[in-house]
Amino acid sequence: MKKLLSLVLAIIVASLSATMFAGTPINQSELPKAAQAFITKYFSKDQVRKVEKDNGRRGIEYEVDFTSGAEVDFTSDGNWKEVKAARDTSVPSAIVPTAIAKYVDTNFKGQTIVEISRKRGGYEVELSNGSELRLTEDAKPMQSRQGGRGRRR
Repeated sequence: MKKLLSLVLAIIVASLSATMFAGTPINQSELPKAAQAFITKYFSKDQVRKVEKDNGRRGIEYEVDFTSGAEVDFTSDGNWKEVKAARDTSVPSAIVPTAIAKYVDTNFKGQTIVEISRKRGGYEVELSNGSELRLTEDAKPMQSRQGGRGRRR
């Protein structure tokens, strides 16, 4: 009986967590102006499938899914945070810092950037061959953090 009660309790907690952290559907017009401009500029030929507003640990964020399969996450002020290209395409080249684009072209011939995320200190980039790179804006490798043993703030 204790096992059954524990299982039921675990299911309830998991369901509540999923509901609590799930995004709230909104209209595209409710996105910040900068996010709307980004979509118009870089995804004008794609149709928006879903827009969600998330109240996460870092504040409000927005997720936009397109019918092509592309996805863009935005911060509360409408700046892009992460861009995933649709299958067999690459992210818009204009959003990739020039030094990173050159680095990829030089060191990974024939590969394209299929995902890019802004991270503290730089960018995380995924290439079409599955390689993942963590680079500063000037294309230098980012220092990896020491498993939680770094400086405390």
